[in-house]
Amino acid sequence: MSQPVKIDEQGNIVLSINWRVAIKVIVILALAFAGYFLPLPGLTIGSRICLVIFIGAAGFWVTEVIPPFATAIMVIVLSVYFLGMPGGPIGLDGKSVEHSYRIFLNPAASPVLVLFFGGFIMAVAAAKHGFDVRLAKAFIKPFGTRPQMVLMGIIATTALFSMFMSNTATAAMMIAILAPLFTHFEGRDPFKKALVLAVPFAANIGGMGTIIGTPPNAVAASILGQSGHPVSFFQWMAIGVPVVIVLLFVLWFLLVKIFRPRSDHFEILFPENLQVTWDLVIVVVTFIVTVGLWLTEPLHHMPSGVVALLPIMIFTMFGIINREDLRMIEWHVLILIAGGMTLGVAMKASGLSDVLIGIITAAGLSPLAMLLVFVLFSVLISNFMSNTSASNLLIPIVSSIAVISPVVGAVAVAFACSLAMSLPISTPPNAIAFATRAITTKDMAKYGTIVSLVGITLIVVLILLLSQFTDLI
Repeated sequence: MSQPVKIDEQGNIVLSINWRVAIKVIVILALAFAGYFLPLPGLTIGSRICLVIFIGAAGFWVTEVIPPFATAIMVIVLSVYFLGMPGGPIGLDGKSVEHSYRIFLNPAASPVLVLFFGGFIMAVAAAKHGFDVRLAKAFIKPFGTRPQMVLMGIIATTALFSMFMSNTATAAMMIAILAPLFTHFEGRDPFKKALVLAVPFAANIGGMGTIIGTPPNAVAASILGQSGHPVSFFQWMAIGVPVVIVLLFVLWFLLVKIFRPRSDHFEILFPENLQVTWDLVIVVVTFIVTVGLWLTEPLHHMPSGVVALLPIMIFTMFGIINREDLRMIEWHVLILIAGGMTLGVAMKASGLSDVLIGIITAAGLSPLAMLLVFVLFSVLISNFMSNTSASNLLIPIVSSIAVISPVVGAVAVAFACSLAMSLPISTPPNAIAFATRAITTKDMAKYGTIVSLVGITLIVVLILLLSQFTDLI
């Protein structure tokens, strides 16, 4: 945005208004306030206020008329002021953490943000001491020099890691690996965007493959087990892996067609001789231990956010990361994610999520139409709130609807929650990719929506087909 205040030659203050931006702001605010008066059944004062915040935040995040992190701060502040005060519209009494404004501030110190911070710290340390160059060479070189094959290698590697470790950790690691490759692009080569977008999209898709790949999968398996429809690890893979393979191929095909490289030869030049120092040894050992703990989380049950504290402590304690290096951390991305998480808390606490779901279930649709509606709604709300929260909210409902098979409904919604990739706040991998500044919110909204829509169609078709060849129904 341009500076609204300028000084002319006579020293007078002149207001300069960007009318295009002003009109966008006015339209977004008008739509947000109009949302308060929507005649939706079940809306309370609290859920109406939350709907206003939701519409306003969505508009600002998509258009970027104000910085995305500023919108995130706006969400947090408005939630605290209009929903979080004792005696307010959602009935908080202020006597405990669970019943006070602090529920909207807690996301700012959540384990997810600690994991983000740890990933950023690892990326900075790897870049500073040359470890990222070595990893890039080891992972990318085997796929050759053709741009299409390099992209395939990135997608396949990211998806494979995401099946067995945190999607966020995978995205952070892969972005760190790709960082040195970006220096080889000249001008505005569109293929750079393909490489960056491939990481979060492949991470989100790859997580579908196993029960431990992403939290919505675990939620679905847990609820199905409690309802008498247990799904084993390998049974899940029997459905998940084929879906992942097809979606990854579609993702690769779309990115290759949309972002055509300028040449058929993509030569990646790596330094031949890299000095080995004690700092590099510490970085390598810490990387191995941290990634190993992330990969083996089901064995030791140490949350990925807790594991992320290890590199933070070691790199700062041994001087691997100093005060100047900390300034390189993308702090605005952490604020952005905190705002998205707060919006999810507000939707649930105010009852807005329940109202929206109630409208869907009362529509009286056919089983296939109902499944499509739940899948579409899962993708929609997961773009604005935690996909874990979305799955916790939707899977119990869809698995209990008589007209939909419990397994088909639960698995479809779990997969759909992982397809939310239209905004930087949609998933942690999206935010990590956005932090590279190689892509904009508009890029993510456009191409993420394309992948989501294609994925929705494929998920419904593939799950219905695969259900005919399994004993899960």
